[in-house]
Amino acid sequence: MRLLDGALSRRGGRYRANLARRYPPQWRSSNTDGKMMGPARRHDAAEKLRVHLGQFDWSGQTASRRAALEAFLRLSNAHGFTTVTMRMLAKELTIKAPSLYAYFPGGRDEIVAESLRWHFSKFGFAILGAVEKTDTATEFWDAMVREHLTRQVMLPESDLWDLLVATDAIVPSLPTGLHDQVDSWVALYEDLYRAAAIDMGIDTDVDEQIHLVLAVIEGARRWCSAETLPHAIARAVQVSHSLLRLPGADADRADVRASATR
Repeated sequence: MRLLDGALSRRGGRYRANLARRYPPQWRSSNTDGKMMGPARRHDAAEKLRVHLGQFDWSGQTASRRAALEAFLRLSNAHGFTTVTMRMLAKELTIKAPSLYAYFPGGRDEIVAESLRWHFSKFGFAILGAVEKTDTATEFWDAMVREHLTRQVMLPESDLWDLLVATDAIVPSLPTGLHDQVDSWVALYEDLYRAAAIDMGIDTDVDEQIHLVLAVIEGARRWCSAETLPHAIARAVQVSHSLLRLPGADADRADVRASATR
């Protein structure tokens, strides 16, 4: 608390006003005297994601470029990522292949990189929009599960993103430099879950549990559809909380060692 007070004193009233506007009372933690402290961990994590997404410059994203990105994702999902050529994409857009290079001088690699950035940007802002409406850490967690599951089921390109990321982790296939960017995006998103868990009072390592939750969501098309989505959301939220409270791998190994010595 002393450190926070010192920072506020140094930066003055404008920092206080900024903090109050960015983080309303229900978003901040409080001490035993009820005095408001800094933002809860989950909102620190959300702010980091917001800042990162703000680095994407979509000012040059014309309607034609956006149509090309959406078409690339659509074709990749239908025919496979590696089979989509500049010629195929141009045919889908009813333009000549050389015209694509006017929008994307870097060719296919630029389109791949830009498509993934575009997809993650839309996903990230949708998640932030969902959690901004929440008051508690549990509501924050539930909103993430709800929004992610909805997009997973309703947007076919979500499966393509998961496939590309999973494949690249085994056999590097993304354009140079994009692998590390994708890793950082995934880490920022997982940090939201990690921070929400801490704010819910779970102070153990929950990485394994978070990966289990995301596996359930990312495999949603195997166990639900658009027609069953409302029920699926309720089930996914319920299952996510059950998985979150599973003992960690370290605890399981400790139990095994203890059993072996008896």
